[in-house]
Amino acid sequence: MLRTLFNASCFFAMRVTLILVILVSGIPSYAQQFNAGASFGVNASQVSGDGYAGFDKAGISAGLFSTTRIDDKFDFQFEINYSEKGSRKNAKPSEDDNDFFLLRMPYVEIPFMIRYHKNKFTYEAGLSYSRLLSYYLENENGPFELEPQINQFSDNDFAFLLGINFNFTDNLIMNWRFNTSFLPFRKYDSGSNELPFDAGMYHHYIGFVMKYQFLGSYGK
Repeated sequence: MLRTLFNASCFFAMRVTLILVILVSGIPSYAQQFNAGASFGVNASQVSGDGYAGFDKAGISAGLFSTTRIDDKFDFQFEINYSEKGSRKNAKPSEDDNDFFLLRMPYVEIPFMIRYHKNKFTYEAGLSYSRLLSYYLENENGPFELEPQINQFSDNDFAFLLGINFNFTDNLIMNWRFNTSFLPFRKYDSGSNELPFDAGMYHHYIGFVMKYQFLGSYGK
């Protein structure tokens, strides 16, 4: 399974890299307004609606990004990432708590952002679409799957995001990001929709990512 996910991520990365190279090689004047790079980091995630709280599930985030300058202050950024989301609750035997839960959900995630530059900081806001690759569920009794007669996980996740970037150099960037679903990726079996956030399960994660621009540079 891990090898399959890794191969899928590499395939997406190779395709995007090829597209970027073709665009920049074929349109030199456009390249002056076009930056591209790669990113790698971690997500700290949780799920509202699973009965557990806390950003306790760690996961990998890695991908490619491209940026198109709008003017001296604003740009538009597109990304394609491998992003692990989910939820985790560890047992605490010393406190007579044997309850364990793990939900691991790797996605291909595509964020679209408008960004504002000020000095070495860049502030971003946007939307993201994610496509589920697989899921893994485990509790204190071992791995399990959702019963076929109940609501299943959706293949799609839609989210808002906010973030801050800090440029250590022209090409090395640190990114902090908060991402939260605005549609449930799994509905409650009761079908209750009485409250906006009482209709199902929603992803939330905080991302910590290092980015390297291998094409173009900050502010150019």
